[in-house]
Amino acid sequence: MAEELKMTNSAITRTIACLREIFSDQLFVRTNKGFEVTAKATEIAPFISHLTEQYRKLDKEFAGFQPDQSESYFEILLYDEFCFAVQKVIREEILPVAPHMHFNVRILNYDCGSDIASGKVDFAVVYEGFDDKRLNYECFAHTHDIYLLFRKGHPLEGRTDLTVEDLARYRVLEIDNYDDLACPLLVEVCRQYGGQMGIDEYTESVSAAFQTLAETDSVTVVCNQFTLNFADSVKNLSYVRLPAAIQGRIKAMRNQVRPIGNYVVYGNANQSQAFRFVKDKLVGGLGQAWQAAEKMRR
Repeated sequence: MAEELKMTNSAITRTIACLREIFSDQLFVRTNKGFEVTAKATEIAPFISHLTEQYRKLDKEFAGFQPDQSESYFEILLYDEFCFAVQKVIREEILPVAPHMHFNVRILNYDCGSDIASGKVDFAVVYEGFDDKRLNYECFAHTHDIYLLFRKGHPLEGRTDLTVEDLARYRVLEIDNYDDLACPLLVEVCRQYGGQMGIDEYTESVSAAFQTLAETDSVTVVCNQFTLNFADSVKNLSYVRLPAAIQGRIKAMRNQVRPIGNYVVYGNANQSQAFRFVKDKLVGGLGQAWQAAEKMRR
């Protein structure tokens, strides 16, 4: 208990003695099975719990925040494509000034809206919003160019004049299966132009998708600069920018559901200065990394 409360055993003993004097009750009674609470302790417990929660809120809102002294813990969920970039922001932007902060960064693979709203999860880094009014969004990058990714030596490599007929000759691998879309966007574009494009498979893993692309003639649509950074490091992959007309069709369809963009999503449960510090670092650091990657391709 002392370790959990970050107090010494003697300090806990003195505190309990003071409480016993204030409430004229033993509060905790030692038995063969350990300590048991008295009826008085049970009676006042809800009031103590309320006061403790209010103190924590007061401390978070108004206590002086010193990043180098903060031992705050944060839970971050993200899509696979953002993992390296987020870890880099933590490593290079946050920990040098807040070395005692702790982060648990995990791949997002479920509908986490309720967990973000309740504060169980602090942040999500995604390329779409959530239809949940309890959540807040800060866009760190808008999506501009859209690319077609495939293996090196692919028949479409180097083509700047791609047509829907060219695309329909190959199967599409969908890196993310949007629950709100009936089929991959590229398949729907082909249908609108009277073409038919087959679907290879769906996967949420970028690394699995890259290996499939390197070994087949399948193609995929990419609009994430961090995904392209990863592709640049893989010797067997290549990509081309899709023609403006096809990009326009894809963006129009995607924007009918929710605006294309890249977001840091968070709730209102945690309003501490440490929380705001981390949020600002994530939004700013990811935005700068996105701009740097985008600039390299223009």
